[in-house]
Amino acid sequence: MNPISELRKEHIVIERELFELESIMGDELINYSNLVHTFRRLCELWDPHENEEEKIFKVMEREQIKMPVYTMTCDHEDIRDQITALKNAINSGSDHKIKESLARDLRVVVDKIRDHMAQEDEILYTLALSEFTEDELIEMARVIEDERDNAE
Repeated sequence: MNPISELRKEHIVIERELFELESIMGDELINYSNLVHTFRRLCELWDPHENEEEKIFKVMEREQIKMPVYTMTCDHEDIRDQITALKNAINSGSDHKIKESLARDLRVVVDKIRDHMAQEDEILYTLALSEFTEDELIEMARVIEDERDNAE
């Protein structure tokens, strides 16, 4: 299993959820069940995706491959902050707070995740695929899997 290819496939699935969230933002009336379901699904996809990326960043740093790791990890932190703000608004039950957060926080989440995925596709993944052989990518997947197993 090539971890770069797997993450790219995840981008396609994440994009579907972002598209649905944009649709929800554009509706005059909030479909709360759809909002909660889609947002939860995005978080279920994004959190492990983010963790896998960070493991790949560490492997690439250990191999002394120059890349904008700081920018990528800062994106993760910014996205997490906006997701937390949106979760808090949804949990408040206040229609006003949710609408405000949809306009402010969800817009930022959608835009930042899209920008982040584009950077990964253009920079990180291209760099990883040019620097590592297929066997090395498989080894990277094994190392990442071992780290996951040790963390549990």
